Amino acid sequence: MEAVKNLDQESFLNFAKLPPSQWGDQFLMISKADSDFDVLEREIEVLKPKVRENIFTLSSRDQDATKKTIHSVHLLISLGLSYHFEKEIEETLKHAFEKIEDLLADENDLYTISIMFRVFRTYGHNMLSDVFSRFKGKDGKFKETLMQDVKGMLSLYEAVHFGTTTDHILDEASSFILSHLESLATGGRSCPPHISKLIRNALHIPQHRNNQALVAREYISFYEHVEDRDHTLLRLAKLNFKFLQLHYFQELKTITIWWRELDHASNLPANFRERTVETWFAALMMYFEPQFSLGRIMSAKMYLVITFLDDACDIYGSIPEVESLIDCLERWDPDYMENLEGHMKTAFKFVMYLYKEYEEILRSQGRLFVLEKMVEEFKILARKNLELVKWARGGHVTSFDEYVESGAAEVGSYVAIACSFMGIGEIGRKEAFEWLISRPKLIQTVGAMARLMDDIADFEIWKKVTLQMHSTIT
Repeated sequence: MEAVKNLDQESFLNFAKLPPSQWGDQFLMISKADSDFDVLEREIEVLKPKVRENIFTLSSRDQDATKKTIHSVHLLISLGLSYHFEKEIEETLKHAFEKIEDLLADENDLYTISIMFRVFRTYGHNMLSDVFSRFKGKDGKFKETLMQDVKGMLSLYEAVHFGTTTDHILDEASSFILSHLESLATGGRSCPPHISKLIRNALHIPQHRNNQALVAREYISFYEHVEDRDHTLLRLAKLNFKFLQLHYFQELKTITIWWRELDHASNLPANFRERTVETWFAALMMYFEPQFSLGRIMSAKMYLVITFLDDACDIYGSIPEVESLIDCLERWDPDYMENLEGHMKTAFKFVMYLYKEYEEILRSQGRLFVLEKMVEEFKILARKNLELVKWARGGHVTSFDEYVESGAAEVGSYVAIACSFMGIGEIGRKEAFEWLISRPKLIQTVGAMARLMDDIADFEIWKKVTLQMHSTIT
């Protein structure tokens, strides 16, 4: 890819310069041999049958045994092990949900019911939230005695994050729980240190909304201090996390090398957002399992391209220059880039370079139909970039709904979802991409959330910058 030198600095808009990536080349210094993976994989395969036998051979006719299995499924999820036992988990929960009324009939333990609620909803079984009404008093409020049940309160707090807009009782539960948990987290009330730390983690980011790899790391540390812990399960969790780490280090090394070898990388302006590790971490949010290693790499590269395109449109080009870039992307033909200059030309080549990589990978998988869908989504993103640039430069104030609709595509939400489909191999069928491009309500909501969260983050950053500038002036 051709880099552009001696750029006209005066043509840049007045954007604050961002610091370089804090990670540098540190992942290039990590050396991992295939034998490291092999040793861990063999140890994991030895332990899996033992864990499977301990958890899934209990009698399904015994209600207490079924509840114990559901609790063990919760442990598998929290420790990052559930993907090893997907078939067993799905079969167990399917049979258990068929007798949900019997399981709940005489159950009055808040911790148990909260765990069941979380596990069933995680796997798509709609356990009704009115089950929590049994923990209310005659006054219609949650019983104050629940405050003594720390495990139950924490699990209920995690459960409320599985609620929908119709689960009003979970909104009540959230208000009831929050102040009590905050007191435990800050030391206002006595609590074992490992539980207090788990509470702080949950208040910061609930498990359901957190990265699964981070959840596993945090929960392993917690589970080490649980008195009745299963030592085989804990050992498997530690080995599995180390196995994941090896994959993650290798992925980060691959992406860093790829970035460093691109022709343009050493000639970017000082205020370009070089965020190789951060884009990989965004890909990790999609899926953390080792079998999707290639998918994370492919997604991280796409996020780097989106970042570059976003800066090219927002910062480095005039409206006519951005229009020329988008026109070239619409045509998707390198022969039409003769009129592109500077970073507009680099951006176009960057996109073509990445999609050529995608084409080679998808051809080897026999899934070239995905490429057409990926191109289609990227063109939509490019159009919305131009649209938002015109609005911003022209001082145009659009309606909120119109802004969110365009902004959801411009921020890369839909391309990111398409990337996640592309990265899961044969599971990502043509129907998934057609569903995405139809923009069902779920996808629109995800896009709107991404747009608004991005705006909130940007607002907080610029608020800090403004305050710093003000303090310097005064």
